Amino acid sequence: MRPKSLLTGLLASALSLGAAPPTPLDPAIARSLSAIRPSELKGDLSFLASDLLQGRYTPSPGLDIAAEFIASKFRAFGLKPGGQDSKGDKDYFQLADMVDRKIPQATAPLTAKLADKPIEIPPTQIWVTKSSAAANIADAPVLKFTERDPEKLNGLDLAGKVILVPAIDYSGIPEDQRRPTALKSRAFDKAIAQSQALLELLVSKTPRPYPTTSFLFAEDLAKPAPPVAIVASPELAETLTTPAPLTISFDVPAPIDQPVTVKNVIGILPGSDPKLKSTCILVTAHYDHIGTTETAAGLTEGPSSDTDHIYNGANDDGSGTVSVIEIARALSTLHPKRSIVFMTFFGEERGLLGSTYYGRHPVFPIAKTVADINLEQVGRTDSSEGPEIANASITGYDYSDVTRYLEAAGKQTGITIYKDDSASDQYFVRSDNAALAEQGVPAHTLTTAFEYPDYHGLGDEWQKVDYDNMAKVDRTVALAVLNIANAEKAPAWNAANPKTEPFRAAQTDAQRNNHP
Repeated sequence: MRPKSLLTGLLASALSLGAAPPTPLDPAIARSLSAIRPSELKGDLSFLASDLLQGRYTPSPGLDIAAEFIASKFRAFGLKPGGQDSKGDKDYFQLADMVDRKIPQATAPLTAKLADKPIEIPPTQIWVTKSSAAANIADAPVLKFTERDPEKLNGLDLAGKVILVPAIDYSGIPEDQRRPTALKSRAFDKAIAQSQALLELLVSKTPRPYPTTSFLFAEDLAKPAPPVAIVASPELAETLTTPAPLTISFDVPAPIDQPVTVKNVIGILPGSDPKLKSTCILVTAHYDHIGTTETAAGLTEGPSSDTDHIYNGANDDGSGTVSVIEIARALSTLHPKRSIVFMTFFGEERGLLGSTYYGRHPVFPIAKTVADINLEQVGRTDSSEGPEIANASITGYDYSDVTRYLEAAGKQTGITIYKDDSASDQYFVRSDNAALAEQGVPAHTLTTAFEYPDYHGLGDEWQKVDYDNMAKVDRTVALAVLNIANAEKAPAWNAANPKTEPFRAAQTDAQRNNHP
């Protein structure tokens, strides 16, 4: 779309509705926004979501090809490299040393004794999800909990004990309680990991596949933690409410570790203002997906197929990745006051790993990072709730001022930014923005459809993306990013919302210490 037609169309649309027309865009900005084209998005996504890349699993050759492709785009746009290559020369890769850990299936049953009555669980109903070394647990005493509440651990001696808790079935939890439940469970698991417990054992009444692979930061290997296993056993689940003492015997298999190096891809558009150029706004997306039917166990509940075995991840999150690329191309001709960091993360599907790594090793100090707009699932308009055309929503809608910038940009570009009451808070912790928000950065994920057919399914293909609509949404994001980059005052967390308290505390800590 040419600049003139973009401006004329926006004015005509506003006048036809009887509303005051938006302020005309600066011609240079209008030209940049018009440069975001559906054809470019389609071309890039048809490659990134092709079978050649085998679903971009972390780690895999397909993921490495995607990283090189993204870096080639940043290089072509003239962005400044935000990382280095394996030789230490400046490049677009932030290299992360990781360990790809696979835990073999147990070879012997797990045995529980309840008042000398044995309960034997066969290896096929055991999934060891975390383990740092082989361990032989013999008749260890059990501490039983009916919920994963960290306060229940206060004052207890966990050393030498097995911690038995129920596995959580989130499908049975009301949506407004899922986030608090997840946060409480995470705090419980963290407390166990930092203790001298022998094993955290989660028990489910019904079997289902659980991932027995993990991807760890090499820098964390010096912090051993108790193993974690999940078992499917109605009989053992019943013991959670039984006061009789219980002991556990189990041989934890040794993990198999493979060192690998993976990459965040970072390109920087340097700021032009002497005062503000040392601060930045992030534009992010994750470029990984769940790979193939071989690697996706535990990461998808979609149907299998006799003919297709590649999870191409076109919408999740190829759409966000190509949007970051296209927004970078459009804004690269401008001279914003703040620096803009365009970044694609590895390992979101394996636990927000790339964004967490960046939070530990930022290019700009966290205290100088004013916002992050993360893009996820911005291509499909066939939402499970109905068609989503010419609108978008963000997680944590009323958490910070970033929303205001997106709303204002949407009015000028023809996109309505709205709050999805059922999804806004729930999804805030489910994408890469969460890892950055926990560091204190006002960070949100923008999406077109929170739920859609083929989510984590084999049918999420590039042919199903609405490229015209995606280009319009990307223009909105580009304008909001530019306005934040040029604003004297940085976006702030909403202090009136109590849910932002931990993020505000983290931001205060980062600013006080100015730590990276």
